[in-house]
Amino acid sequence: MFQDALQQGETSFRTLPTHAKLVALNRTTMIAADQAVASAVLDDVGTSYVELSTPRLAEAVGRYLAIRADTEGAQTACGITLLDILASQIPTTNHPVVSRPPCVLRPSEGVFLDGWMRFFSYYARGDSTIPLLAIDWPAFFERLCSLDPGYNESTSSDAHLDPRQQT
Repeated sequence: MFQDALQQGETSFRTLPTHAKLVALNRTTMIAADQAVASAVLDDVGTSYVELSTPRLAEAVGRYLAIRADTEGAQTACGITLLDILASQIPTTNHPVVSRPPCVLRPSEGVFLDGWMRFFSYYARGDSTIPLLAIDWPAFFERLCSLDPGYNESTSSDAHLDPRQQT
């Protein structure tokens, strides 16, 4: 269901709402003036922006956390229990419902690259849906490099900028 929703929400960077574009652009070290130029260069980059049911998303996150906890030797009876424990430790953030920043997904793994705190905030306060943003990060990064050929070298120490370096 999760992958189907992302495919049905498939669009381009150009059509994203401004608050979703800013979340993606803020993952770079570009200043705001450069971000405006970059936004135009990124227009055709593939994205998917959807709001999924919180219980369904919590189920997927709970499974992910349970797998991670089990591989690290932790004793977890139920992933949702672990999710509830973690969510209770996160102070809620008051994002307006009309422009809630999306949780950004990691390429090909179906987990968050950015937005864990947002997810826990939305989950803890009982939002009925949670916004998600998936981006073709290799194309996104390639376009940024074409905008400024020195961008890749000048930021090579910042592994968070190049999703291809993500583990």
